[in-house]
Amino acid sequence: MNFLRNIENGTINIKKITIKEAFFIMLLIVLLELLGQIPIVIINILSKKYSTALPYIDLVADVIAKYFIITLFLILYSKISYDMPRKQSLDKKKFIYVAIIIIGYRLAYNNSLFYLVDNVPMPNFIIHAFEELFISPIIMILSSAVIAPIYEEVIFRGILLKGMANKINSNLALIISSLIFALLHMNIPQGINAFLLGLIIGAIYLSSNSIYLCIFAHFINNSVAIIISGALQLLSGKYGKYSMIICSVEFLVGITILIFAYRWYTRNKPGDTVGIYKEFVER
Repeated sequence: MNFLRNIENGTINIKKITIKEAFFIMLLIVLLELLGQIPIVIINILSKKYSTALPYIDLVADVIAKYFIITLFLILYSKISYDMPRKQSLDKKKFIYVAIIIIGYRLAYNNSLFYLVDNVPMPNFIIHAFEELFISPIIMILSSAVIAPIYEEVIFRGILLKGMANKINSNLALIISSLIFALLHMNIPQGINAFLLGLIIGAIYLSSNSIYLCIFAHFINNSVAIIISGALQLLSGKYGKYSMIICSVEFLVGITILIFAYRWYTRNKPGDTVGIYKEFVER
């Protein structure tokens, strides 16, 4: 995937994006994703006799549609850079740092706000999309842990956030890009989670300027969400009487991690190399 490497090493520059353009991009994403569903609907109509393979055919069609959307946005909102390619020093410590932050977030969110929004009804088309996702473990893993992190991070952090940060205050760009990320989930439970996650991953991007770290953070989030979902079912069944204590401990651990993460982030201005984990180790 050359576009990932080009974004990572600065071979291409993202053009400046205003707030109005950002919301136009949001509408364009919705339109393009709707258009991308047309071939999938046609395939479903014409391929009923291939019912077993149909979910995998849909997955391939979805990947092609998302690749087209990424390519289109890069054509519209990027330009060739004539500067020397950036050399990123992505050592293991940075990935460990990101993993710790995301795990802390999931522990805090899943043991607090999750219970408030879990009972909020979702639109039928969202429920249907989840049902299709869980048809096969392979499809679920590929969609949640591979396709979604790459597609969403390139669009929302690599292009949208980067473009706005080149035009307006980076903190305002972070909030607006996270809001758009939330709105495009088109439901309240996922939207609240997406907004908070967008703030965290966006902060990672502004600090590290690394799309690879953002994709990894998104991968960790989605993977941990699946694991925690299974763990909650186990707790409510086998260890039901201890579930409140366990959830409280997990929440406190998550909040503690996020507090330290925020302190570390404020000491690393956008554009600086992520040095948070290094500081933690040195202590």
